[in-house]
Amino acid sequence: MRDFVEFFGLNEDPFRITPDIDYFYMSSVHQEALGSLEYLLESEEGFAVIIGEPGTGKTITIRKFIHQLGDDVEYAYILFPNLSPEELLKAILEDFGIDVPSDSSKNKVFSLLRDFLIQKKSEGKKIVIIVDEAQNLPVETLEELRILSNMETDKEKLLQIILLGQPELEEKLESNQLRQLRQRITIITHLRNLSFDETVKYINYRFAKAGNPAVNISDGVYRLVYSYTEGNLRKVNLLMERALMSAFVENNQFIDNRHIKAAAESLKLRKKRSSVKTAVPAVFSVLLILLFTAGYYIYSISDDSVRKSVKEAEKKEVVQDKVSNRINDSKQMKVKAYMLNMREKPTKESEIVYLLKEGDTVEVVGRDGEWVKVKKDDIIGWVKEKYLSLK
Repeated sequence: MRDFVEFFGLNEDPFRITPDIDYFYMSSVHQEALGSLEYLLESEEGFAVIIGEPGTGKTITIRKFIHQLGDDVEYAYILFPNLSPEELLKAILEDFGIDVPSDSSKNKVFSLLRDFLIQKKSEGKKIVIIVDEAQNLPVETLEELRILSNMETDKEKLLQIILLGQPELEEKLESNQLRQLRQRITIITHLRNLSFDETVKYINYRFAKAGNPAVNISDGVYRLVYSYTEGNLRKVNLLMERALMSAFVENNQFIDNRHIKAAAESLKLRKKRSSVKTAVPAVFSVLLILLFTAGYYIYSISDDSVRKSVKEAEKKEVVQDKVSNRINDSKQMKVKAYMLNMREKPTKESEIVYLLKEGDTVEVVGRDGEWVKVKKDDIIGWVKEKYLSLK
C-alpha cells in the first residue's frame, strides 16, 4: 500500500517531529545561537545559555552543534535533568563512560570527575557538559554546576557548560539564590519563532531535502500555516504532516487551504487574530498626544533656557573634539569572533561592559600583553587581540 511519502514523490517524511540535523534550517536566530556556542569553545568563557519556548529548535540546534565538534572535544549530554547535585555528577561521569560505584559518596564522585577532567586537559581535550531542559534542574543542582565551573588550571578552565531551557530557566537564574551563577553566564541567546518569510522558506526547504522541491501548494497555504503556528517549528511540522495526510486520503496531490484547516482542527490549533485594525487608531491617537505635548513643551521653554542648552552643547562638542583628537592616531580593527566580550580590566575574571559582534569596528587605544584596550562608540573596555583583525 502506498503512503503519503511515495504519493507526493518524496524520499521520506519531510515534517517528522524527531529532530534530524539533516533538516536543520539555518534561520538568522538559529545561526546566532549556533555561532554563540562555537564562540564558547573558542573562548575561555565557562557558561552559555540558550533560552526558547517549546518548539523553537533548541534540541536540533544543540545536536547540530554536537555534530560539528572536532576530535579535540568530548561532551556529556544530560536530558530531562530533574536530578540532585550528586545524581547529576554521577550522570555526567556515566555519560563519559566512567563507572561509579553505587556506594560512592558525593566527595568521591566529585574527585572522580575532577581527575577525569585533569586527565583530559593533559591530553589536549576540551570538555563540554550540555544540559537540556535545564529549567527542571533544582536550584541546588544549578549551584553545583557553578561550583564545577570553578575547576580550572592556572591558565584555563577544565570544562565548559551549556544550559538549554524554556523561559522558566531564565526566571530561575534571575533569582537571588542563583545570583553568583548568573554573574558567571556571559553568553545567553534567545530562540524565537520564525517570521512569515522564514516559515515559507522553511517549508520549501523541508520539501526539497525530502526529495521533491515542486510539491503543489496553493498560494494561500503559507499564510494560513503561519496564522495557525506563528512560525513555531514544531507546530509547522505537525500541521504540514497532517495536511499531507489529509490530501493523500483525498487522492489529491494539490495541497490547499482545506487540508490545512482539517489538519489544524485535528491538532486543535487556533488561528492568531490580527490586532492591526484595532491597534492603528490607538497608536495614531498616542502619537497625536505625544506630538502635542512635545510641541507645547518646546514652545514653553524660555530664551534663557535655550541659551543655556546651546552653551552646554558647545561645551560637549569641545570635549568630544578633544577626545577625538587624542584617538585619531589609534588603529581601527574589526572583530573576527562571532561574539566577543569587552571587559572592564584586562583579565577574564573582570566585569563585562559590552558584547561585540563579528564585523564590529573598534579603535585600539591601549595595550597590556595579549589584551588590547578598545573603544566602541562611547564604551571603552579590554579584549584579547587574537579576536581582532586589521580593518
